[in-house]
Amino acid sequence: MFNPALQLVRDYPLAAITGISAYPGLPVHVPLIAQTQGDPERIVSFIGHMAKRNVSPQALQKSQEVGILFCGPEGYITPNLMADRSWIPTWNYARLFVSGQMTFRPELTQSSLEILIQEMEHTQPSPWTMEEAGNRIEQLKKHIIGFCVENLILHPTFKLGQDEMEEVFTQIIQNHDNGILTEWMRKFHENSVK
Repeated sequence: MFNPALQLVRDYPLAAITGISAYPGLPVHVPLIAQTQGDPERIVSFIGHMAKRNVSPQALQKSQEVGILFCGPEGYITPNLMADRSWIPTWNYARLFVSGQMTFRPELTQSSLEILIQEMEHTQPSPWTMEEAGNRIEQLKKHIIGFCVENLILHPTFKLGQDEMEEVFTQIIQNHDNGILTEWMRKFHENSVK
C-alpha cells in the first residue's frame, strides 16, 4: 500500500524544525527517520540528532512543541505541456507538515546515529559503518544529542495533478521534464483512483 506521507519522509528525510532553535525564528535542518513500531504504514514518531549548539537551552531542558516541514518534489506545470491552451498553469508539489512533542534524550544519541546510518547506507554498494570513523565518532558525540518527536499530528499536502482530466494528466506526465515529480504524480494518481 502506498502511504504518500511515509514515502515523502523516506525519500526526503531532511526536515526543517521550528520551535527549538538557538536562533529565534530560524528552523533547524536535520534528517529525521520515521518510526512505525508495528504498523509499517503509520508514522508514530521520529528519531534524530543534532548539534547541541543549534538548540535553545529551554528546549534541551524540557519537551517542546515543534513544527516539522518535509519538502518533496515540486514544479511548475505549464499549458505548453498539453494540447489544450485554455488550461491554466499551476504548481504541483508534495509537502508534509507535522506538529509534535520533541524531547532531547542523551541516551538516544548512539541509537539515533545508528538508525540514520543504517537508513542512509543500506542501499550503498559498500555500506559505511561508524566503526570506520574510529575515535572521531566519540568526539562527535560530545557535541550532538539525540531526540525523539512523539504525539504527532500529520498535515500532508499533495497537489500532484489530481484535478486534471485523464487526457490532460497523461500529457503532463509524458511531456514534463521533471521525472521525479511525474513519478510522484503517477504514483499518487494510481493510488487515488483505486
